[in-house]
Amino acid sequence: MTRAAPSQTPRGSRHDRPAPAELRRRVVLRALEKPRTQAELRDMVGLSNSGILQLLRRLERDGLARPAERIGRTRVWEKGRG
Repeated sequence: MTRAAPSQTPRGSRHDRPAPAELRRRVVLRALEKPRTQAELRDMVGLSNSGILQLLRRLERDGLARPAERIGRTRVWEKGRG
């Protein structure tokens, strides 16, 4: 089977769409325009507790998100300064 050259790939193909991980990242960054709990973010993107925590830690590492506060066991996140 031969592959089509990039110029012959139909518009709107799966190669034009961002990967699911990138979409989740974008959704979380938009949601962090105001402080949100980890559970709110988890439910928005449909990840497990560990999955959303991994994503938030990567965003924190990149300076895009940071933990704002903890209320008991509830962790609140906000947009980073970066």
